[in-house]
Amino acid sequence: MAAYGSLVWVGQALGPRVDAITEDLIRVTEQMIPLNDVAADLAEMRAASIAENIAAVQYVLANNIDPATVGTPAGAAAYAQRLARRGVPLTILLRAYGLGQYRILDAAIGLVLAVPGPDQPARIAELLKFAGTYLDRLNSSMGRIYEAERDRWLSSRQAARQQWIARLLDNDDVDVAAAEEVLGYRLDQRHHAAEVWSTATGTDAVRALEQARQLLSAAMRTGGTELVAASGDRAMCIWFPVEQPCVLGELAEQVEASGLPVRVALGPIGDGLPGFRRSARSAARAKALVISAGESAPAVIDFDTIAPFALLSDDPGELAGLVHRVLGPLAGDGAKVELLRKTLDVFLSEGASYSRTARVLDVHRNTVQYRIQQVTGRYGIAVDTDTFELRFALGVCRWYRHVLTRTI
Repeated sequence: MAAYGSLVWVGQALGPRVDAITEDLIRVTEQMIPLNDVAADLAEMRAASIAENIAAVQYVLANNIDPATVGTPAGAAAYAQRLARRGVPLTILLRAYGLGQYRILDAAIGLVLAVPGPDQPARIAELLKFAGTYLDRLNSSMGRIYEAERDRWLSSRQAARQQWIARLLDNDDVDVAAAEEVLGYRLDQRHHAAEVWSTATGTDAVRALEQARQLLSAAMRTGGTELVAASGDRAMCIWFPVEQPCVLGELAEQVEASGLPVRVALGPIGDGLPGFRRSARSAARAKALVISAGESAPAVIDFDTIAPFALLSDDPGELAGLVHRVLGPLAGDGAKVELLRKTLDVFLSEGASYSRTARVLDVHRNTVQYRIQQVTGRYGIAVDTDTFELRFALGVCRWYRHVLTRTI
C-alpha cells in the first residue's frame, strides 16, 4: 500500500477539473515557453503530452498508487524523443513539466484548504511530498529518455554525414543536392581543406581539436559555416568556404602561440566538387608527409610548399637508393649530419651566399663556412654544380625519415 492513501479523495475530486486544468496549463505554457523556443509543428505534440501528464497525476492520486513506481507516459516519452531529434534543449522540456506540476499541485492544495480541519497542514505536507516524489521520478525518466535519444540521433546523424562525405570524395555519381541538404554545406563554392590532428589523448585531444577548429575558422575568414568530418583517431578534416587563401606564416604563428597539441596540414584551394575533393586529398597527403617527418616537421604545413615530396612514390627502396647515391654518409640519422644537411639546404636556397645563410640560420658567417667545408671535404659533396638532384635528396631526407641510415 502506498503512503498517500489519505489523498485519494483529492485525486477523485480533481477528476472533473482535469480538462479545465489542462486547457489552462496549455495556455500558460504557450505564454511562458513561446513557440519560437519550440518548433511550431511540435505544438500539438506538446499539448497532448501536457494533457496526458495531468491525467496521469490525477489517476495516480485517485488510485493510491505510489508515485515512485509510476512509469513515464507514452506521449511524454515520444515528445522527449522528438525534442531530442530536433536539438531542442532538455531545459525546455523540464520547464514545461515543472510548470505543470505546479499548476496541478496548486489545484490540489486549493481542494484541501476548502475542507477545514486540524489535519490540513499534514495533508498539504503529504501533497508536497507526493509532488516532489512524482516530479523527481518524471524528470529523471524524461532526462534519460531524452539523452538516450539524443545520443542515438547524433550517432546516426554523424554516421550519415560521414557516409555522404565518403560518397562525395570517392563516387562520381552522387546526388550533390541531397548531400548539401544533409551536410548543411554548399559545394558550389571555393573550398580550403585542412587536416587537423592532436598529439594529446582523451578529452584533452577533443578540447584541443575544437579550439584548433575555432582558431582556423577565424584565420580563414570564412564566408560561411565550415564542414567537419572525423578523419581518424584524434583527427578531423575541415572544409572552409573561402575566397582567398589565409597567410600561412600568420596561421603558423597563431597555432604555435596557442600552445595547442595539434598539427595542421592544408590542401590547396579548389572550386566546386572537384576542388572539394582535391583540397581534401592533398591535405591528407601533406598530413602523411608530416607524420613521416616526425617531430622535426612544422606544426602547420601547406601542400603547395611540399607538393614534390608529397607526390613521391612510397617505394622506400627507390627513395633510399636515390638519397644515398647523392648524399652518401651525409644521409645519416644523427643530430650532427642533420644539422649539416639543414645548413646545406639553406645555403643552396640562398644562392650559395654565406652571409645570407648565416642570417637565415642566425649563426656567424664563419660557422656556415665551417659547416660547408665539412660537407665538401669530409663528405665529398660538390656544391658548385647542378644542385637540383642535391636539393631534392635533401628534401627527401627531411620528409621521409625512413630513408636515413642510422648512425652511432
